[in-house]
Amino acid sequence: MLALADRVLTGGEAARLLALVESYLDPEEQDLWMDIVCDKSALEAHFEHMKPPPESNHLAVLERVWNVALADGDAALAEIRVFEQIGARLGVAKSQLAVLRKTWTYEAMERSEVIAGFMAILLRQGGDAVSDGERQTYAALVGRLPLSRSRRERILEAIDEPPEVASLGQMLRRQSKTHQLEALRSIAMEIKDDRREAARALLIELLAAAKMPASVIGDLRGFAPAQSAS
Repeated sequence: MLALADRVLTGGEAARLLALVESYLDPEEQDLWMDIVCDKSALEAHFEHMKPPPESNHLAVLERVWNVALADGDAALAEIRVFEQIGARLGVAKSQLAVLRKTWTYEAMERSEVIAGFMAILLRQGGDAVSDGERQTYAALVGRLPLSRSRRERILEAIDEPPEVASLGQMLRRQSKTHQLEALRSIAMEIKDDRREAARALLIELLAAAKMPASVIGDLRGFAPAQSAS
């Protein structure tokens, strides 16, 4: 509902919705649900008949919902209204929803800074010149991250003057464990094979700066230890 609030389903929102569907449903159910979540009227009708989740899950549900709104960089007013509608259905006061939105948006922007900052450092390692293609890829990454306009402009320039790993580590350290892993997995998804070894060393440095165990790297896509032959 929130992704369709502005009647435009962006690539970032579609990817986030697909990830949510895949994480909760069996493969045979996924096609049916994707049909529903892409149809605003069908989704609203389904929402009206849904049983609310347990109260202990309300904040987790709302945060997932809000992250869908942020998937394409920012949230439109229509998306905020739908978020408030869902919150009201869960019995959360509008004033509390405003505080939650602000908190989650700030945390998401910090994760975005870590992701983009890491890639900027990686691209500039060794003083290598950044190709036009790499600049375009970096700009596309920054463009789909949840960032305010001023932060986005600053981070776009970071490809020429990357941040320090220590500062990224401090930001990562402020995140919950779940969000730390989310940021690290997002980084791993962006890394090309030809930069993987350099990225591994940089990830170890980032983990140390964030006071996280180096073993975490083994849980990231493309960085799992090689299986020995039996």
